[in-house]
Amino acid sequence: MALSTYEMVYLLTNIFGTYIVYKFMHVFFETKEANHKIEFLSYVGYYVFIALVYLTINIPVVTMIGNILAYFGLSFNYKAGIKRRLLSVLMIYLILICVEVSVALLTGYFNHSLMAVNNYSSEYGLVLAQTISYSVVRLLNNYKNIRKGETIPLANWAAIIIIPISSLYIILTLFQARGLSWEQILIGVILILLVNFTTFYLYDVISASMVDKMDKILLGQQNKYYQKQFELMESTLKTTKAMRHDLRNHLSVIYALVEKEESGAALKHLAKMTDVYDDKKQYACTENIDIDSILNFKIQAAEHQNIKITLDLSIPEKMDMPSFDLAIILGNLLDNAIEAVAELEKERQIKTTINYDKGRLIIQVENPYQGERVKVGNRYLTTNKEPSQHGLGLENVKSVLQKYDGTMEITQQKEVFSVSLLLYV
Repeated sequence: MALSTYEMVYLLTNIFGTYIVYKFMHVFFETKEANHKIEFLSYVGYYVFIALVYLTINIPVVTMIGNILAYFGLSFNYKAGIKRRLLSVLMIYLILICVEVSVALLTGYFNHSLMAVNNYSSEYGLVLAQTISYSVVRLLNNYKNIRKGETIPLANWAAIIIIPISSLYIILTLFQARGLSWEQILIGVILILLVNFTTFYLYDVISASMVDKMDKILLGQQNKYYQKQFELMESTLKTTKAMRHDLRNHLSVIYALVEKEESGAALKHLAKMTDVYDDKKQYACTENIDIDSILNFKIQAAEHQNIKITLDLSIPEKMDMPSFDLAIILGNLLDNAIEAVAELEKERQIKTTINYDKGRLIIQVENPYQGERVKVGNRYLTTNKEPSQHGLGLENVKSVLQKYDGTMEITQQKEVFSVSLLLYV
């Protein structure tokens, strides 16, 4: 069966249309970790699937369902939660369908039926629709915060997703309405498109606001780390000054006791000095102020719960890594470990190893635990009393790892939970 001119133009323009869908996906999703070979093959599969649906069925409602399902499938090329996927798929489809319907109405097509075969046949309309769609995606590409929408609270997300769902229903209703002119339907579709553009903008603003809020929380936490570090340094300095002041007197007493051959008394005096001046608490002291402040803050927090943190540190004074990122990684790993160990009666100890060598930073945190660590998908759930926070610590760590092409390995052996990170800094 020979293809008509319109069908050939459709197949050609749909190559460009597939590229437009690809660009839309890149507006909504982070693409750093996407497997580009699989991504390419999936879009080829999408093109073939939609072409077959058009050539063999070509019924609007079937095409709509096919596109929505295909978009949802394409979204799995990128790392995201179900909230992001659903909202992104609906907004992408709604924007594209609004453009297509507007162009169809402008080029003289006015068939209301969703269940009958689509008889639209304007080659000019096909080209115009793809051109406008490409212009729209280029415009939306300027909004960068939309990719960070995972942090949006559920209530905000629910309020936003109602808009594209309602808009799609209204468009379908307009198609079934009787007594409306094509101009009235066109105005309605354009207004729906503008409403969803506004929704897109608000989604971007809310995402930016949530990221800014998180940054402020991290900054406040970081200030606490530094404050505790300065307090510790001040305390150490006072102790050192006191030791220097008293050292001469102590040495005089010891010298006199030794001179009188009272070695037992001299040893007792030395033992008392050790008890007074020996701080048995283990603190981080690497001269790397960022890491020291975070570790010391967490060590003190652990001590309040009778938990010991042992350290094995080999790091330089300076590293090419912002303190914000260090705070997220070390803070979350140690918080999770402290939370797990706090439930134990024995073995209340956390082992922390940090080594830097030739641009590679290796971090390992090990802690005993009781019971089973629950895993949903790729996310381990903590015992946090707030369900919305379950597993978010490690997810935040993963987001930082992406910036440094890092890897994370999680193991559970003999009731010991271990998280190992490798970062290139």
